[in-house]
Amino acid sequence: MDKKNIYIVDSFTNTVPGRIIKWRASLKFWNRYDGDTYSHTSLSRDIKLGNMISLARREIDNPLNCGFIKEDIRKDVFALNKEKSKIAVMELPVTVDQYNKISNLMDYYWEHREEYSYNFLGIMAMLAVGRGLAPKNSFFCSQWVATVLQEVGINLFDGKCPEDVRPFDFYGVLQDKIIYEGPVVEYPYYNDVDYPGFVEDNRSKILIKEKQYTIDKRRYDKYARTKNT
Repeated sequence: MDKKNIYIVDSFTNTVPGRIIKWRASLKFWNRYDGDTYSHTSLSRDIKLGNMISLARREIDNPLNCGFIKEDIRKDVFALNKEKSKIAVMELPVTVDQYNKISNLMDYYWEHREEYSYNFLGIMAMLAVGRGLAPKNSFFCSQWVATVLQEVGINLFDGKCPEDVRPFDFYGVLQDKIIYEGPVVEYPYYNDVDYPGFVEDNRSKILIKEKQYTIDKRRYDKYARTKNT
């Protein structure tokens, strides 16, 4: 069966809301969550991470004006704190049918973005008691990503409601799918999305040329093995 990939991106950009979410996660002193340094989740259809969709602030200087946004790891909040911003990129194989449905859903939500609001009530409940709420037509970032996946039959969390899914929950269940984790400015595609050190084949993007990137080489072994094919 033909496969394609989508990319789930956890991030920490050192903003005030990000620091609050990170602080709340750290309060589980004796059993820290995997990936609890991450406070935001985005969804991308390609590895370049230049046209992601999520829910977050629409204006850099106004954290209360939130909703659906398009994100590029080279711009906006990522650029504002680029030296301190960190990402974990998870490559999730899906069927062609699932990929097309996810793509259509992303387009639908974007085209109808003014009909949806940011789920402030849910995020406050999450911060207070560790469980979210789901007002109608309202999402926060990880809730929306979990909803999209659930709508195409991808259930990563054993029946957990989307409003109870936190950014680091994706990190926890998809650790074996992480293809990059580190500073956003050292992501292989950061400086030039058409960087010739990378090529595309029918399966995925393959690392061809080693550069000075903070990359867990072990996670790229599956790509390196196909280097000469």
